[in-house]
Amino acid sequence: MSIYAAGVLVSIVVFVLIGAYAGMKVKGIDDYYVCGRNAPTLFITCTLFASMLSTNGFMGDTAFSYGGNITTMLLLNTLCAGGYVIGGLFFGRYIRRAMVNTMPTYFSNRFNSLRIRRLAAMITVASLFAYLISVLQGTGLLMETLTGYSRITCLLIAWVGITLFTFYSGARGSVLTDTVMCLFFLGITIFAGPYVFEAAGGLENLLDTLARNPETPPGLLDYHGNPRGGSEFDMVFYGITMGIIWLVTVAVSPWQAGRNLMARNEHVILRSSVMMALLTVIFLLYLYLMSISVIPVNPAMDQPEKVMIWAAMELMPPLVGVALLAGILTAGLTSACTFLSVVGFSLSSDILNIKFASEKSQLRFTRGMMLLVSLLSLMIASMDMASIRVIAWFASTIIAASWGYVAFASVWSKKLTERGAYLAMAGGFFGYMVAKLLKELAGVPLVNLFDPFFIGVAISIVLGIWGSKGQTKTIEEITYQDKIHQIPASETVAAEYVRSRYYGWIMVAAGVLVSTFLIYYWAIPYNALLSQ
Repeated sequence: MSIYAAGVLVSIVVFVLIGAYAGMKVKGIDDYYVCGRNAPTLFITCTLFASMLSTNGFMGDTAFSYGGNITTMLLLNTLCAGGYVIGGLFFGRYIRRAMVNTMPTYFSNRFNSLRIRRLAAMITVASLFAYLISVLQGTGLLMETLTGYSRITCLLIAWVGITLFTFYSGARGSVLTDTVMCLFFLGITIFAGPYVFEAAGGLENLLDTLARNPETPPGLLDYHGNPRGGSEFDMVFYGITMGIIWLVTVAVSPWQAGRNLMARNEHVILRSSVMMALLTVIFLLYLYLMSISVIPVNPAMDQPEKVMIWAAMELMPPLVGVALLAGILTAGLTSACTFLSVVGFSLSSDILNIKFASEKSQLRFTRGMMLLVSLLSLMIASMDMASIRVIAWFASTIIAASWGYVAFASVWSKKLTERGAYLAMAGGFFGYMVAKLLKELAGVPLVNLFDPFFIGVAISIVLGIWGSKGQTKTIEEITYQDKIHQIPASETVAAEYVRSRYYGWIMVAAGVLVSTFLIYYWAIPYNALLSQ
């Protein structure tokens, strides 16, 4: 057995053991669904970042950057980072006040509607089930590369680890493992970076090295990235479109905004939002710089999704490479557990909505749903139908188009009624799906402002306004909306606001420093090279 295969197996064993420990702490539904609503800033930040990054970040996004689109990813991530702050301020802290266990339950209570609850749950299942398949495929691909086992065998190993962990420990295990594994892969990635930069001739010389290398992908260092046969404008608009999608997704999606339901208080939500914005911009910039540093050493890889795997095995000392690969693997495992748990919760609690005799019966049934979902995801992942990145980004778009408008309007609109919310959510979902099918299967050129995402959002807003016209909000809807706008007494401690304000200033300072770095070490030197 190679040292890399041993590292994979040890990672899975440690992962399952942490889950077993966390499972012992589960005392009831609140523990299993929302971690007892007592998670601190570190835990919320780490569970957000671990579930967002996953194998898609380490393998899909790094492949996109390696192929010439690091500037596209920087634009996308900057917009995405704004989504954490906007989401925390204008949505996340309000749904925490609702004291619910799932996002569909929040929509149901807010609009006093069982049909909205089931529709939101079905959208959740459709989106995160696709995401679960994406992460399972990525984890299997990594294990296949490291162990030499067949793809099906690797998928089975990953599936067993993910299912056992989530089945037993639920949200409490997910948060604990996300925190441990997130700190691990953050630390090891930062430590491993210099080995990759050195192989490329040093980070300080990277821009010059890439600019003079004839095998560097076209547009890599330009603001627009690699046009890939299209126009520069289309590439920039693509980055903006996907950035807006991710902004809305992280602000309101059940696997990101839903983590706010676990927060100890609202200040934890605001602080973790700032930390997520910093990680999304700074850490991912560092990761993408690692991926493009491989270009001078190994250009035109046949499978660019393995760029970080190749770097770990060929450019780093064995122990460092093993640790980095273990970090990538655990990022995939933790994300898969998050998606599996949210899908299981939505199926058992929101779609079926069974009245259980006891919490033990509900826990038993929820675990059964998770087992069923994991089996279906394993079957579909084994078919290997699409790339990791394509599946993941398709999944994120469903949520953003379906209930992005409804989520914010549920907090701030005085006119949106139950009928309007239901039509808006359904219209966004089906509008996006139909437009996407027309684009992919019929070849209809839906790009830029006519991207299926924008079509879905436009339909959602129009139907929300039209559906509420002539309607009057019920007393239950008005009362519930007023309730979530009342600041709990526990959130009015002056010292907490002072501390939270520091996080805001840190974010401002970080924005200035990152902008200065990119201008001084990228924009100015590259323009000087172009003028030679």
